Amino acid sequence: MKICANCFNDIEIKESVEGMPRENGICECCGAEGDVVDISEVEDFFCELLSLFEKDDNGRPVSVIIEQDWNIFSSIASSDKILGDILNRNNFAYSINDNVSYIQDVKECLNVWDELKKEVQTEKRYFSNVGAFDWSAYIKSNVKINKGTVYYRSRVIPADKKELKRKEMGCPPADKATAGRANPIGIPYLYLCDNIDTTFYEIRAVYLDKVSVGRFVIQRDLDLVDFNTSTNLFYAFNSENNDDLIEFIKHKILFKKISADLSKPLRRYDTEIEYVPTQLICEYCKHTGADGIMFKSSLHQTGTNIVLFNKDDAKCTKVYTKEITNVTITGK
Repeated sequence: MKICANCFNDIEIKESVEGMPRENGICECCGAEGDVVDISEVEDFFCELLSLFEKDDNGRPVSVIIEQDWNIFSSIASSDKILGDILNRNNFAYSINDNVSYIQDVKECLNVWDELKKEVQTEKRYFSNVGAFDWSAYIKSNVKINKGTVYYRSRVIPADKKELKRKEMGCPPADKATAGRANPIGIPYLYLCDNIDTTFYEIRAVYLDKVSVGRFVIQRDLDLVDFNTSTNLFYAFNSENNDDLIEFIKHKILFKKISADLSKPLRRYDTEIEYVPTQLICEYCKHTGADGIMFKSSLHQTGTNIVLFNKDDAKCTKVYTKEITNVTITGK
């Protein structure tokens, strides 16, 4: 089967295909005329990926799962054709038309987070079964922030004040620290963002609010746990420095689940119990020696949130006063 780079959405696979010896022809997947390669050039990767699934009548088609979890192909049609051809020629125990799920080894890892959430929210909080899973194999510092890096934090200016001073821009004292997505009540952490606009979303600023924006400078080199790790699946398969594909997938999807809960804003009808699981994970990160965590903002898609366990690791050097002049709210 002849395929082309346009069949893929994954940038690593596209670039790999474009760098292979090619010939001019018609792509048997998408029908485009141009440079094509034989499917065998990427077959090893897809065979290993497909081996991580098993037939399951209660599951979903493998092309749907792979697209939702990994966004590899340019379309479901391309996914069906390429994966279907590989499945047919390699004698897998399921076909492209069958429903599948991840094999048990992967499922057990992916269920760990849901089981821990249920346990600490509804069963036992301070003596949970967190030690039953080897979290140390997955949760470890994986990103560095250099001394001098700048982040931001905003606060809405109270009606009785014209502005806030630098000393008022940090995290609250312990006796006033409410529970957050990362910190338990009474234990303040410093929440920062990588850009000013994201801070407005995070504090739920509304039209005509006056806001103080603190410019914070990192005071020393820091090691953080980044729950939005972006290593590419195809890159991991071809890299000699990475674990095998099954371990990478378990790591990636587990982090994706935790990141989604870290990013989830507390709604009006939620309780602080919603934050207990992520507080526990942050405490574990702190216990392993990490200086903080990093995760994507769900309120501002281009923003990243940083939580520092030690408030003195960042210093507010300047405060700007801003007024919110535009608010966009959409629904679906």
